[in-house]
Amino acid sequence: MDVKISFHDFKNLPQQEQYDLVFTQGDFINYYLKGEIRYVLYGLFKFFVEVEYNVSKNKISNIIAFEEGKLLDRYWILTES
Repeated sequence: MDVKISFHDFKNLPQQEQYDLVFTQGDFINYYLKGEIRYVLYGLFKFFVEVEYNVSKNKISNIIAFEEGKLLDRYWILTES
């Protein structure tokens, strides 16, 4: 059963629950690499989530939820021709 929650409620969830929602209900949008960090953008409900993944350590290092702004802008630059 899919659960839909607000941006505010998502940000207040424990980190493990945030991961679970992103990886089970999020829609992959784009990614880019910067050094050993892979930044992956997901759409979830009516907001976005960026997951930072350290490739060399094989570990998620951060998760950031946002609705708009500079974090989102850097993914669109990657897709322009």
